Amino acid sequence: MEQNNTNAPANANAGKGMGIAGMILGIVAIIVSFVPCFGWWAIVLAVVGLVLSVVSMSQAKKAGASKGMAIAGMICSILAIIIGSIWVFLIAKGADMAAEAIQNSGALDSLNKAMDQLKEITDTTQAH
Repeated sequence: MEQNNTNAPANANAGKGMGIAGMILGIVAIIVSFVPCFGWWAIVLAVVGLVLSVVSMSQAKKAGASKGMAIAGMICSILAIIIGSIWVFLIAKGADMAAEAIQNSGALDSLNKAMDQLKEITDTTQAH
């Protein structure tokens, strides 16, 4: 009597789909992370890719299947999170420095003075 083991091909592919998805999301996240203003989106894509890769790794480990794509997805996702976080930090720091420079330059003082003058003009025209 010959036994047909139908579980072998299923075990060989355990977690493969999620590993591919995690790797693709990680690669896309790395590409997006190099665009300065899209750091947030890169982080979101990378977190999803990281979760998929970790789940794929767990499934592949249980089944004894290949974990290559899951590992690649994890590495790409982690790199994208790091690069995206650096961009977010740099943009936030730059915006803070720009706001401080504007306040120290006195540019807002002249703008406030102009707004006060405009308010005086509109108040006098409405009073007549």
